[in-house]
Amino acid sequence: MTASDFPPPDWPGKVTDDPGHDRIAACLVMDIGRADQWAAEVLLQVGKVRQGLEPSWEMAMNAYIINVGPDTTDITPVYDEAGESPVTVRTNDLEAALRAWISKLSESPD
Repeated sequence: MTASDFPPPDWPGKVTDDPGHDRIAACLVMDIGRADQWAAEVLLQVGKVRQGLEPSWEMAMNAYIINVGPDTTDITPVYDEAGESPVTVRTNDLEAALRAWISKLSESPD
């Protein structure tokens, strides 16, 4: 993998052209990037919510704000000028995507 390209985000259950899954993929590339430690931290926080240890978790990142709930997560653009609407996804889809992304990053020699 070169410094300028990313692996295509993919995870078990990913649906092509699904707006929520597309938003998760964009969040992985634009907000998590190659930062495997950051991806692990986000996964840890998502896991705490899914396990009932925390009622919710919210984080503003570079491009998106995620508001994680036990069942659903809202992914909202940070900037209104982008013309994107908020999207709600299943939290378990976000968790699966994060796990797959971390795995893909660990395979990279970069």
